[in-house]
Amino acid sequence: MLLALALACATEAPAPQAVAAPEPLRVRVALNWYPEPEFGGYYAAEAAGLYDKAGLDVEILPGGPGAPVLELLASGQAEVAVAAAEDLLVRRAKGLDAVAVLPGLQDSPAGLLVHAGRATSLAKVKGRVAIEQGAPFQRFLAATYGWEGQVEVVPTTGSLGPFAADEALAMQAFVTAEPCVAEAQGLAVTFLPARESGWNPYASVAVVAGGAVDAPWVKAFRDATIEGWNLYLKEPGAANALITRGNLNMTPALLTCISARQAPFVTGSDGGVGAMTKARWDALAAALTKVGQPVTADGAWKDLGTTAAPAAQPPTP
Repeated sequence: MLLALALACATEAPAPQAVAAPEPLRVRVALNWYPEPEFGGYYAAEAAGLYDKAGLDVEILPGGPGAPVLELLASGQAEVAVAAAEDLLVRRAKGLDAVAVLPGLQDSPAGLLVHAGRATSLAKVKGRVAIEQGAPFQRFLAATYGWEGQVEVVPTTGSLGPFAADEALAMQAFVTAEPCVAEAQGLAVTFLPARESGWNPYASVAVVAGGAVDAPWVKAFRDATIEGWNLYLKEPGAANALITRGNLNMTPALLTCISARQAPFVTGSDGGVGAMTKARWDALAAALTKVGQPVTADGAWKDLGTTAAPAAQPPTP
């Protein structure tokens, strides 16, 4: 009996070794503009550790004028591109394999900024307009309101300087930016939203490569970002601290103004934060086709659902 016990002890299985947790999956998010509240959901998710909880090591890459975010996605230099919905459709028509999985802003923040008293609607804008010439937005406004012979399109860099110096100048703007900046400088301005004219593409859209759209990490990223947007709407402080770190022009007063004005654009009317509908994508495709840019919304977006995301897994080598 003693011999049997001794043998049993000698052959007892060794204690199980702890299994190392998988390394977080790296996700580079390329923004199409400088850090601002229009990306608040992404920064809120980062600040609250939501990406970490999802198994993602997220790095947010700030952009600026002409930031080639879809090119960065196509070349593998970013896993997520934050782009305008119209830019995605135009690039897909040229062969880009990319899919939208989340709109940060459900309603378009785009419009024209005019000096107070100059115009009360987009239909009444005349004279010079600083806007990106040839862009889908400019072409849509020109076709819709008969700009030929009535409006002179001049280049824009996004700077408020020329607008501030010329009371007759109108400029392309986002409700989430220029109106608050102008008012902070003491300018009396009117923002004319483009969504009332039928131009209402999703904005701050998270786009991934077509071959990655069904990967678990994409849904994990999407769900964490939606949670981030809901958090930003309630308490933007931590996210705004990160935004300010990356954009020193974002003062506390500006952040407060912009966050408040953009809130209804985040929630929208399509079913809650992060929702998309076929009708909206089809309407955008029709608007682009109308101005000579044939596109299709088929395959350009995917609804990944709203259930809890599975744990992100590293890609197979």
